[in-house]
Amino acid sequence: MVIPAIRRLHLLVFAFAVASTCASAQKVDVGYDKSVDFSRYKTYTLEQPAADPARPLLYANVVGAIQHELEARGLASQAADGDLTLILSGGVGYGLSGVSMTNPCPNCKAPLRDPMEWTGKSAPAGGTGGKPLPKGTLQVTFVDRATNKAVWSGTVNQKLDPDNKEKSLNKLNEAIAKLLAEFPPAKK
Repeated sequence: MVIPAIRRLHLLVFAFAVASTCASAQKVDVGYDKSVDFSRYKTYTLEQPAADPARPLLYANVVGAIQHELEARGLASQAADGDLTLILSGGVGYGLSGVSMTNPCPNCKAPLRDPMEWTGKSAPAGGTGGKPLPKGTLQVTFVDRATNKAVWSGTVNQKLDPDNKEKSLNKLNEAIAKLLAEFPPAKK
């Protein structure tokens, strides 16, 4: 079968678009407690880092992007005592050694040790597991303040280029949007 030249061009453009999308795609891994009614959560409190972040502007960008995504979903930020405690951790070292963004929930009483327990998967590296996250990985964990258990946890991987900061920040914002597109989980 002979494919007309215009059709071959369309197929080539489509193949290139798919390949370039896959090459820059962020890997997202999410788990949540399926017994939880996420519609009851209206507020969240960001757990502050135990120490100053190594890259404060990058940390501020991450926090801002997450707040933007959560507000778009109807969650309001509170300085203290939100329905959910938001814990961030990550290895965002721009090719340097892994940098922890926060200490996992120092004020929580003892959140669920394995935030992926209810999914049948093992916990992602880092965060409540105590191991550092790989470079380019952001972990977002929501802990129910009333029960003190992790109810949703997700990781996203995105490599950052220190020579192209604007492009890296755009990719980081896309990665956060992709990760939080799965929060709150759809009702089944």
